[in-house]
Amino acid sequence: MISKESIETLKSLIDIVDVIGNYVQLKKVGSNYKALCPFHSEKTPSFVVSPSKQIYHCFGCGASGDAIKFVMEIEKLSFQEAIEKLASMYNFKLTYTKGNFLSLDLLEKVNNFYKGELEKNSFAYNYLKQRGLSDSIILKFELGYAPSIEEQINFFKNANLNFKELTELGVLVNGEYPRLIERITFPIFSQSGKIIAFGGRTITNHPAKYINFSNTKIFNKSRTFYGLNFAREHILRKKEAIIVEGYMDVIMLHQAGIENSIATLGTALTNEHLPILKKLNSKVILAYDSDNAGINAAIKASKLLFKNYFEGGVVLFEEGEDPAEAIKNGKNINEYLKKQIPFREFIIEFTLKKYNLKKPTEKKAAIEELKEYIKSLDEILKEDFIIQTAQKLQISPDILKISSKKEKQKIPIKKIDIAEASIIKTVYEKKELLNWICEYIMPEMFNTHQEELRLLFEEKFDHPKLLDLVLREDIMVLDENTLKKQIIKLLIPYYQKKKQEVRFQNIPSEKKVFLLKEYNSRLLELKKGNLVLILDEKEEI
Repeated sequence: MISKESIETLKSLIDIVDVIGNYVQLKKVGSNYKALCPFHSEKTPSFVVSPSKQIYHCFGCGASGDAIKFVMEIEKLSFQEAIEKLASMYNFKLTYTKGNFLSLDLLEKVNNFYKGELEKNSFAYNYLKQRGLSDSIILKFELGYAPSIEEQINFFKNANLNFKELTELGVLVNGEYPRLIERITFPIFSQSGKIIAFGGRTITNHPAKYINFSNTKIFNKSRTFYGLNFAREHILRKKEAIIVEGYMDVIMLHQAGIENSIATLGTALTNEHLPILKKLNSKVILAYDSDNAGINAAIKASKLLFKNYFEGGVVLFEEGEDPAEAIKNGKNINEYLKKQIPFREFIIEFTLKKYNLKKPTEKKAAIEELKEYIKSLDEILKEDFIIQTAQKLQISPDILKISSKKEKQKIPIKKIDIAEASIIKTVYEKKELLNWICEYIMPEMFNTHQEELRLLFEEKFDHPKLLDLVLREDIMVLDENTLKKQIIKLLIPYYQKKKQEVRFQNIPSEKKVFLLKEYNSRLLELKKGNLVLILDEKEEI
């Protein structure tokens, strides 16, 4: 793991305004900065960054945290990856504890072994050459070869590698045998360039052509794109990301000079991939295989991208061809890219191709499938989609319209009691008053902000509901004299109410007299301008 001292030093260097300003446009308002929240859709800025507290908080969706959490959430990174990302931003060299350094170094050692085996195995090397790969591209993507079980186990033992860690990182299965056996190896890198997993391709006609590592503590297939570490700068420069299905497609495209290419890892494009693509802020082109499985995957991915407002389209290769084969066969990929079909048109056309529209039952099924998708679209996307679908089917657009009316979600207006809120914010800012104030007020004495006061007493200082109050510019921090007056102003009606309640309670007369006397005494002191201690509940019994 990264050493705690290293993390704390990095934290002291980080300026949250500087970090978040790289992702959203901040505007200074008072002592804080405001912006449209990057975590939910909104028209009025409710996202606040506090330079004094080094935290962010959204009054709309409740998202909050420090600079590290922001980078984790916005980039969908693990804690360690976020730390490494921030360290690179600040040109800060991290130090690692011995245990974690070994873990990071472990996959590098395994990869070096696999690369060495590829050099020794002419059959594996020739397979890559036959696929059209150059030596330079083999070196760039650090391809290797995983030999037999015995050879790998012997290497792991002789190199004194930790078998438990090898299992946790996915190299071994159940601590006994390697996951990849007699396969070309493809190291999978994090966005920061660290090896986090491997994939493997059989060259012995194994029924499982490709194998990917299962999810581990440092690797999640659904949040990772193969080749993104190489492609990121090219994607940002061209404002275009090409997504393909496999390792070889990515490698061959990069070899052909199309270096903005990435691939999903044995899974379909999912919602978990979208934050990464949104961060790239680029057009997305799907270049999947031209077989039925590839077409169906492209329809599914197009639906996901279109409904989430991504621009782009789908590239179709000749039947039975994938991007890697097209390049090997000397095809001009750029010509294919020019003929991409926009997502909306592709979804409609290729969904309808699945059905025989001359048959009424199948035409009805096609309409129902598209109507189901239309339901999931925002209103702004629905109209054109319905019109194009109706034209293609030669039906009335009314047939595709959804009859059920959705009620507009009303965003509840949060009630603010300025008197209570100012007490809470003052104590939050001057935490040395916390023990003192506990002697005079308790959450039950507040009418509006009982929960926030309770959170303050429990010292849950980063709770979103508490931050909703303390980051508001219209709530003032009071000096101690004004704070005292504010508490007195709050306590007088509280004890007056308690006095009225006790008059009508069915309790022994002795207790009633005692309580009335206590409340009267407290009210008298409060009206003189003196604070009074909370009535001991044991005395009430």
